[in-house]
This record gives sequence, C-alpha cells and structure tokens, in this order.
Amino acid sequence: MLFVREALEQATHVELAAYHASLFPAGTLVADLTCGIGGDLLALAARGPALGFELDPERAAYARWNLDVLGLSGEVREADGLAWLRAEGAPYVLADPARRVEGRRTLDPDDFSPNPFEVADAAGGCVRWTMKLTPMLPDETLRRLGPRVEFVSFGGECREALVLGGDVEAGVWAVRPGLTPLRGEIPVGSRGLAEGWLHDADPAAVRAHALGGFGLASLGDAPGYLVGPRTESPWLRPYRILDDVAPKRLKGTLKAMEAAAPVLKQRGAGQDLDRWRRDLGRHGERPLAVAFYREGAAVRATVMEPHGTK
Repeated sequence: MLFVREALEQATHVELAAYHASLFPAGTLVADLTCGIGGDLLALAARGPALGFELDPERAAYARWNLDVLGLSGEVREADGLAWLRAEGAPYVLADPARRVEGRRTLDPDDFSPNPFEVADAAGGCVRWTMKLTPMLPDETLRRLGPRVEFVSFGGECREALVLGGDVEAGVWAVRPGLTPLRGEIPVGSRGLAEGWLHDADPAAVRAHALGGFGLASLGDAPGYLVGPRTESPWLRPYRILDDVAPKRLKGTLKAMEAAAPVLKQRGAGQDLDRWRRDLGRHGERPLAVAFYREGAAVRATVMEPHGTK
C-alpha cells in the first residue's frame, strides 16, 4: 500500500472504517466524498460498489493503488465530491471533512474542508448519509448537522463523532462496534458518596450523556464516575472502593494498605498525575487504583481495587 504521511495520520482505523461501511446496505453504491488515500473507501469497496472523490492527484492515485493491491474494485475520481453530490445526487454518501489548517487541527467547522453544514445540506435528499467528525465539537453543533449523533468508542477512547441523516433513528448514542448502542440524554441519578463500587464509564458513553440507564449515581462532579452496587456492563469498569480521602492523606492511606505504585485516574480534577506518581511511590505489592474527582471546590481521592483483585 502507498501512503501520504498527513493523509495516513487522518485516515480512519480499519476497524472503524468497517463499522462505517456497515451503516450502508451491502451491494449498494456508496459515494465517499473525501476518500483521501482510501481509508474508508477500502471498507466500502469490501461490502459493495464504491465511488471515491479526491481533489489531490497524488492521494487519488494512492487510493486507486490501495484498492488494487487489496484486490478491491472501486472508482476514484479527481473531482470535488461535494460539487458532484449537488449536481448528481446519490442515495448513500459518506464524508470525512479535513480538520486541519496549515497542518494544525481546528475545531471551527467553518475551517473544515468541505464545510460540514454544506455537506449536510447537499445530502438532504440521500436515503442515508454519514459524516465523520471530531467528538470535541459542541453538542449543539453536532445536533444542528443531523438527526442522529453517534459517539464511537475504540481503544478505550471516544475516537469520533458520527452524524447521520436520512432513514436513521434520531437521537444521541454511544456506540462501540459489536455492542448494543446506548441511548444518550438519560439523566444520571443524584450525586453519590464514594462507597460500594466505583464504575469508570466508557468515554463514548460519557460523551453521549448515556449513563442514566445503569441505576447508579454520579460521584461528586465527576463526569463519568458512577457509584453504587457492582453492575456488570461492557460500558463500565468496576472498582471496589476501599476509602475516600482528602489528597493530603492519600500517601499515608496507601502506605497503610501496603500498596504498589497505584494506577492514577481523574475526571475533571485538574491534578498533575505525573507529580502524584513521583510523590506517592511504592509501599508494597497490593495492586490499587486512585480516582481523583471534584466535589464543588474540593478535590477528593478514592482509593480502590480493580474487580477481581484478591
């Protein structure tokens, strides 16, 4: 395969590309308006006819090469995909607007290429369309673009936001390929105390505001720490809570528990975790974790052990 460095850095991971392709019916033509070197186009071609558009001749040539070297059939045109969509229309469309200006990432949709609002407008007549964007865009911006927003989890991160239109179920969802999606916008229970079990939620579930269906309470002001009885879900990682202390008492608490160097986590606490790792040190062999969180103006530290630890 052949790559352009910047294009490769922006290319969709192969597993996520397969998920994007799965959003369209097998055997139907899908147009990739921004195919680059072929990240998503390859996955589309693996499920059926695919047509890619790329303005840069080098990237277009590499996309053709990459299709051929993998034995896939697809067409790549050196043309403006958005202009083509406006002129010709298409039932199924995928777009991944570039989000860099002079090599630097931008969060201003007006600087994306093509403009995502123009893509959404041109795709209004499609049977289904999907646009890949950054999950760092505000909720309001994403909702203005299309009726369905998916925050996609991959590798322990909220990797991307997908906006979908056409024949889709509206709403905000957390998605991890292979799992049942979580519906967002379900209110979380009132703040809980650090007792029982702490559940560290998947970042995509946090971003989609999809934590209210677990019957757990949020911990302090932390976005994504839930507390209550142990709950089994692939969207949650459980830890048994041992103590909850002010940070100034943390080192003494870990020493008394004969803790190994702890795994440090935080959500919205603003702590320098590298400094804490140096300061806390190692006091034994017991595997523990510490979650920093904020409760109003105060920062607290929950000492806990992973589920399954004896």
